[in-house]
Amino acid sequence: MNSIILDQVVVNNNRVDYFFSIKGNLQKYFKKENHMFLEYNYNISGIPKSVLSIPFVSNVIPLIWITDSTIQIDQLDKSFHDCLNNIKMAYQDMFSKIEFKGSIVVNKIVTNTFIPEREAASLFSGGLDALTTFIRIKDKNPLLITEYGWHENDIKYSDVWEADKENAVIFGKIYGLENSLIQSNYGTFIIATEINREYSNKLGDSWWHGLHHGLAIISAAIPIAYMLKVKCIYIASSNSPLYKVTCASDPTVDNEIKFASGMIFHDAYELTRQDKVKVVVDYYSGSKESVDIRVCFKNEENCCKCEKCLRTIFGIVAEGENPNDYGFALPNNISEHIKTSLNDEVKFFTDTFIIMYWIRIQHRMKENYNNVMYRDILDWFIDYDFATERKKALLKYRVTNLFPILKRKITNKVNRMFA
Repeated sequence: MNSIILDQVVVNNNRVDYFFSIKGNLQKYFKKENHMFLEYNYNISGIPKSVLSIPFVSNVIPLIWITDSTIQIDQLDKSFHDCLNNIKMAYQDMFSKIEFKGSIVVNKIVTNTFIPEREAASLFSGGLDALTTFIRIKDKNPLLITEYGWHENDIKYSDVWEADKENAVIFGKIYGLENSLIQSNYGTFIIATEINREYSNKLGDSWWHGLHHGLAIISAAIPIAYMLKVKCIYIASSNSPLYKVTCASDPTVDNEIKFASGMIFHDAYELTRQDKVKVVVDYYSGSKESVDIRVCFKNEENCCKCEKCLRTIFGIVAEGENPNDYGFALPNNISEHIKTSLNDEVKFFTDTFIIMYWIRIQHRMKENYNNVMYRDILDWFIDYDFATERKKALLKYRVTNLFPILKRKITNKVNRMFA
């Protein structure tokens, strides 16, 4: 039987390290160190081992389920242990083409409780989703939790993390809120490419997007929420019920997660992305406060060229606002810049993205026609044919990159033959 054994949970002031061993053929999915860590800006030495075990279990349990394996640990919080079957069933409903099996063996299930002293914590990236949730719950004075999970075996300086952290801390000071800052290697200690190679076709999704990231991000926040006696951790939605998609962060999963006396709430799922743009611009255009929406999560600043930046820029324009007022440093020839960028990026757009995001932006721009300040953008974008433009861009890309593409395909075929 394949199994993962959590051998040690080592706590040193503000850091917890997890060391595990593997039986069977699961080692191919993990870096050779078999090590995960979390580092906080709080001393966590007083948190029970049963609570500190939650993040490790959360990160590996989807792999346990899809490989029909076992995870063995010494202690685990009862509330979290009891919610695992509901999470498994939620995943099973989402991914019907693969069977979720596997089991967890715990030496000691511990009942942890607390009387809540804080109503809310909010997972805060500074992005559009997170800002929408903040606006909706700001009267609860939430603890702002910001994470970076892309370190390797230990912490190394990251310009992106420094920028994220600075933005979150400044934001917290503006509103008189406390920041929890978390660093980890939860995004790298598992070899996602190896899991994808075997399971992405069965799942119809990638490991990180479909199964991993929601539990990883939420569970990293649980020890701090327990220590500070937080009643509810809010995670902002990424999707909408208008377009059902598979995703590791979904209300059917997130809302099932429990810990000690705490819970999770998947917020604003009823809103489309364009609805969220309206929430944010309505709030900030009507106040004296300013805000930078952080879209490029792996860049220090918004690039203003990628698909995610572009859809946010166009969304703001559709609401009658200036993207430069929301953290997008665009040149004076904004229409020319974003048209060039859109024509370059459209070849990568999926049908889902076009339906979920871009068509709704066009509809909103038509609906809000008289309030859009950039008339030159209206002239071409309002009737932009995504399907046609995507075909044209793909043809140009393939012609331009014909020889590199052929070389890559031949190389991959040869590598597979001798693997």
